[in-house]
Amino acid sequence: MKIFIDPGHGGTNPGAIGVNGAVESEINLDVALRLGRILRQAGYTVDYSRTDDTTVSLSRRAMLANEWGADYFVSIHCNFNTNPVYTGCETFFYREGTVAQRFAIAVNNALAEETGLTNIGTFQANFAVLRLTSMPAILVELALLSNPSDAQQLSEASFRQRCAQGIANGIFDFAPV
Repeated sequence: MKIFIDPGHGGTNPGAIGVNGAVESEINLDVALRLGRILRQAGYTVDYSRTDDTTVSLSRRAMLANEWGADYFVSIHCNFNTNPVYTGCETFFYREGTVAQRFAIAVNNALAEETGLTNIGTFQANFAVLRLTSMPAILVELALLSNPSDAQQLSEASFRQRCAQGIANGIFDFAPV
C-alpha cells in the first residue's frame, strides 16, 4: 500500500502563523515525517511532496503523487479562523459519495479520537491537491492555530505525535496493508 504524504505549505509559503508564533509549514512537516515513520513501521510504502522547508507548487504535489502511483494521498495542514474560539480538526475531500469521502471520515474520526480534539467533520472542497490527484485524496486540518489552546498543543512534540498516530490509525482502519 503506497501512501503519499503532503506536508502543506513550505519554503516561501509558511502558511498560517499561530497566535503563539507557531509556523504552520513547520508543524505540517513535523507531523508528516512522524506519520511516515509510523506507516513505514506498519509495512506501508511512503513518499512525500517535501521533506524539508522547500517550496513545492500545488500542481507539482499532485503530479508527484500521480507519477509515483500512490494508492492514497494525505495532505497535512493547520487551520486558522478569524474567531479564536473555533477549535478542532476537520478533513476535506473532492467529491461526495467517493472513496475519498469515506477515507476522510475514517481519518478525521481517528484523529479526533486520538487527540481529544473536537471533531468538526468532513467537507467537500475544490482544493487543487484534491482535484488534481488521480487517487483518493484528503486534506487534514489538524487543529486551529488561531485558537490559543489548539496552537499551544500544536507546539508540543507529544501532541504532534498523537496527530500523526491519529491519522495513521484512520489509514490502518480504512486501508490496511
